Amino acid sequence: MEEKETTKKRRKKGAGSIMRKANGTYLGRIAISGYEPFSCTGATKKEVERKLEEFKIRTLKKEVIPQKIFVNTYIEKWMETVKRPSLKAASFDRLERTYLTQIKDSRVGRCQLGNITSMDVQGLINEKSRTLSYSSLKKIYELLNGCFEYAVICREMDFNPVRAVQMPKKENLNKKEKQMGVFSKEELTRIENVAAITYQSGEVRYRHTWFFLLLANTGLRAGEAIALRWDNIDLDKGFIHVKQNASVVKCRDGKENKYQVVITTVKTKTGNRIVPCNEKALQALRALQDYQKSHHIHSDYVDCNDKGELLSQQTLPKILKAILKAADVPYRSVHSFRHTFATNLIQAGVDVKVVSQLLGHSSVKITYDTYVHMGVDRAIEAVKRIG
Repeated sequence: MEEKETTKKRRKKGAGSIMRKANGTYLGRIAISGYEPFSCTGATKKEVERKLEEFKIRTLKKEVIPQKIFVNTYIEKWMETVKRPSLKAASFDRLERTYLTQIKDSRVGRCQLGNITSMDVQGLINEKSRTLSYSSLKKIYELLNGCFEYAVICREMDFNPVRAVQMPKKENLNKKEKQMGVFSKEELTRIENVAAITYQSGEVRYRHTWFFLLLANTGLRAGEAIALRWDNIDLDKGFIHVKQNASVVKCRDGKENKYQVVITTVKTKTGNRIVPCNEKALQALRALQDYQKSHHIHSDYVDCNDKGELLSQQTLPKILKAILKAADVPYRSVHSFRHTFATNLIQAGVDVKVVSQLLGHSSVKITYDTYVHMGVDRAIEAVKRIG
């Protein structure tokens, strides 16, 4: 039978309340501004009064009193209340995915917020370092660091345990970061030739080939190219104004495992940029435009499906796989076209600041860290030639 609580004489304001339960024990509660409501039990009323008074004294001393809440519960509350309103849908999906796959079922997730230690977090990072890449480990680190730092600011923890955690060296990890592929000039020529392949009826067989060639000659992200509208392009002057990005995000309306394509602003402030078109980029744009006109497809988007609707990033790998097979080119990811564009610029001696601007990176450091090894490789080759 569920225990019933009986109310006792009203206590002085600010002293909390004490109730005698049906089993003879006492339950005390007190709420003080700036702290989570506190409750305690005891065999006697005096014991409960003492615990309430001790809590009150600690709050007067401005002590941090950790919540008795599981880390999992706190992270979920933090993600929903703090992060979801402040992140784009795709970024929130990535954050949630890191939590669900790497933290929720871990020892750290099952710890109480007030008991979690740096050793606990370090243990999680060390354990995951056996199977994950550095970038995946960094996502775990940043999620926990952001959440616990918030808890410290809100006086729900007295110390952020992630501050003492050491990330492993990249070279010590079993799983190395994937090296992004680059298409050679010869391979790009073969891909261009695929655009001319037709069925016996004369119908173009691989019409989206021009979409990928546009990526290779402008460095656009796939999502930026999907969201690219005709009114963002000046074919006469040869410029593309990158303003939007398409992302596949999780539906949050109760439909489980359902995803949708949404159009948002570009990834970073520097992502909103003007990209000049070379002759091959203009050729790709005109080919896409001609196809839509000849097939009476009315769409605001540079490339689309037969109904004039947005392409989905989820279908791009399948489309690309068929194109590369026809071109007799080994499969590489869609992002490899952007990587190819940047690599060709670096190898042509273009200043890294200009490359960063064209790619829409948030900082030159990202461009430098990603592509500086290209310059090192060229320097090595140069030294060998004079040896």
